[in-house]
Amino acid sequence: FDAVRPMSDDFQEAMIEVLATALASPKFLYIVQEDPQKKGVEDLTDYELATRLSMFLWSSLPDEELLKLASKKKLKNRRVLQRQTRRMLADPRSERFSKQFVQQWLGMQLLEFLDVEEELYPQFDTNLREAMQKEPVAFFQEVLRENRSVMDFLHADYALVNERLARHYGIPDVYGSDFRKVGLDSIDHRGGILTQAGLLAMNSDGKDSHPLKRGIWILERLLNDPPPPPPPAVPEIDLTDPEIAKMTLKERIENHRNDPACYSCHAKIDPWGIAFENFDAVGSWRDQINGAPIDANSALFNNQKLNGIDGVKRFLLTNRQDQFTSAMVHKLTTYALGRPLSFGDRASIDEITFNLRNKGDRLGDLISFIVTSDLFLTK
Repeated sequence: FDAVRPMSDDFQEAMIEVLATALASPKFLYIVQEDPQKKGVEDLTDYELATRLSMFLWSSLPDEELLKLASKKKLKNRRVLQRQTRRMLADPRSERFSKQFVQQWLGMQLLEFLDVEEELYPQFDTNLREAMQKEPVAFFQEVLRENRSVMDFLHADYALVNERLARHYGIPDVYGSDFRKVGLDSIDHRGGILTQAGLLAMNSDGKDSHPLKRGIWILERLLNDPPPPPPPAVPEIDLTDPEIAKMTLKERIENHRNDPACYSCHAKIDPWGIAFENFDAVGSWRDQINGAPIDANSALFNNQKLNGIDGVKRFLLTNRQDQFTSAMVHKLTTYALGRPLSFGDRASIDEITFNLRNKGDRLGDLISFIVTSDLFLTK
């Protein structure tokens, strides 16, 4: 203020400049842990750990109990840290963590901007969109609260729904706007996050399903194995060609994949997306398109069959548990640290993944493994 006041016309202008400078400062926008003498990895102080923990689980500053433990240098004790983690997760403030992590992990912001064709889907309204946005968060909170296996994200025999979403799914006897746990049968075609309507809808174009978007989403978000960016000047599907126009969507995709410039990427992406073809642009189940039965069968590049959504779930639970668990650890640790992971973090991620796999893959345990890891306790 003393520096800018002489250059300002009045007190108000000087204060505006001071506030603008403060609000644009990296120290205001980021959690900065400075040490000009730092060489290599160093332990966090107890106060720094309190801040990192509270920002992770509450998206807020440490409370009095955390600060008191930090002042006594007790927070880094493993048992104390685990006890505080359980306390914080039981606090209503942890709902911020569930909401913000799920948004980041699954890319839920896409649903907010989805433009659905009203003439094709008159049942899609504001209440349904809102319920779709809340379902993944409610499901995540249930898995966390009950310390269930992260494999529930791939498939579960239950769902968290409210009346509007239950009606969309065809699940009877659910009333009110609150989300509640309901059991599922195989005929419901639901269970886990793969079949949640919001995630299916946001990976459509608002008019029809979009196998490419859905395939990329599962590779990137659930398996942490994103495909490379497309090469320049990729040819689009020519819908003016009468032979192509009369093809089904699956046939068009397979025809497009035959182009040598497209094969390497699409052989990796397309089979995953095609397996979701029984779900339309708003995540409703369908057996036919324009009177023709849907063929949602596909095969990966190694000829592994993916027979519809049930085949995808079966394949992931049988062959990709390690990859999914490692991806889950990677995504959650990235969120916890507030930074991208580097190659040097790989050993710690592998250790957390190993511990998680040996202890039953439980989500609450994963959070405990993260907050007691060297990655979380150092800077």
